[in-house]
Amino acid sequence: RPVRITLLRAWESLRLFGKIKLMLALLWSSIKQPSEKELREWMESVLNDRTGKSDLMKKAMDEMAKSFPTLKKVIIDERDEFMVAKIKQTAELLACSTSKDGDRVMVVVIGAGHCGGVVEKLLLDAKSSPLPEEVLPSITQTKRKLEDDSEGSDVVQFD
Repeated sequence: RPVRITLLRAWESLRLFGKIKLMLALLWSSIKQPSEKELREWMESVLNDRTGKSDLMKKAMDEMAKSFPTLKKVIIDERDEFMVAKIKQTAELLACSTSKDGDRVMVVVIGAGHCGGVVEKLLLDAKSSPLPEEVLPSITQTKRKLEDDSEGSDVVQFD
């Protein structure tokens, strides 16, 4: 789904206290920059990690989930669901199309933060996972969009 919808849903998912907390966290992170020593230590720990235990993406998502659980749900989990639904739709279309070559291959490129969730959702039993048509409407609606639809205006506005 478009990033604009994701960001709008993320903002809408926060209550007043959460919005204040997020704004203060962003302000604080822009004021308090890490020292050169801290940056060097961090870079060395990442570059010298041969075990793979220094998974920065997982650490960052765990930290976000701890501080802002609703943001993690919207930014990571819902986007995982959206991508899985679109992958399934594309696979269905690909399976229905005719090809002279025989085999069809689909390559999916996704960001590192979404790999685990997307793979987990794709490996679920097909009977237990919802159809894309069931998933997509609920994760692409925003409160603003619902309010605009309920007004019944004949005017079309392009953002």
